[in-house]
Amino acid sequence: CDIEHLTELMVADRNFNPSRYSVVLVSEGAMFEGGEMIFENERRDAFGHMKLGGIGDLVAAKLKQLSPRFNQGLEINIVSQKLGYLVRAGDPDAIDSIVPMAYGNLALDLVLDGIHGRLVVLKNGRYDNVPMDVVTATKKV
Repeated sequence: CDIEHLTELMVADRNFNPSRYSVVLVSEGAMFEGGEMIFENERRDAFGHMKLGGIGDLVAAKLKQLSPRFNQGLEINIVSQKLGYLVRAGDPDAIDSIVPMAYGNLALDLVLDGIHGRLVVLKNGRYDNVPMDVVTATKKV
């Protein structure tokens, strides 16, 4: 991301907002222009992937540092908030209960029928199952 341009946009948005605030959302996979991905730590999961994390705090610090340049010399207070599952997902509805139950029941049916190495999926609007290698055959980046 071009952090200077982002800072300029944030300050402009804040100045035009009657509440005098602006919201900037930063994806864990975001990178500074010319930079690299930011990882939470050096540990790797079972597939060899490191966990992304920390870019939001770095962007917040940089926005605060650069804000005087676009805000008549005044620094803007920045609040960095990591969004957890509940904040991102909102209140659950009936579908949030029905779908996992259906997946679980279908997976149990496969096990009881002695069928292994398959994954329960929703395909063309219908529940189905596919071979596990459909999702594990290639590395996803």
